[in-house]
Amino acid sequence: MPHSADCPEGRSQLFTFARRDFLQKAASAALPFLFLRPQPAAATPLNKRPSPEFAIGDLVAQDWEGDEDEDAPQFSTDFGEVVGLCYVPKKGSYLSPHVWVYYIYWTRSTSDCCSYPCFDGEPTVGSELRLVSHA
Repeated sequence: MPHSADCPEGRSQLFTFARRDFLQKAASAALPFLFLRPQPAAATPLNKRPSPEFAIGDLVAQDWEGDEDEDAPQFSTDFGEVVGLCYVPKKGSYLSPHVWVYYIYWTRSTSDCCSYPCFDGEPTVGSELRLVSHA
């Protein structure tokens, strides 16, 4: 049978189907995507999170010990202000789960080896900080 005999206008019938079939197939493919919503990852509910130890604007201090370097101080205290905080629900690379971390704008230190004021952007765990009355 010649090509023009199965379709009088010269078009192939291989890629055509009835309109009713088209609407049913299109609806069955599209409807699940219209009604399914992605579910958020399981998060710790707000009422089960521990309260943060510090608030933004609190003045804090961090005591630290020097390393084996002879030129470094053996003990020092850094003072700063809390400028941000974040709850860590899962175990991070070096953070334990279910802790608050704080971002500190460091204003001064008892050591002369560092330049202050500075913001290093590193999270600091609340257990390493203490509240002070001046920074």
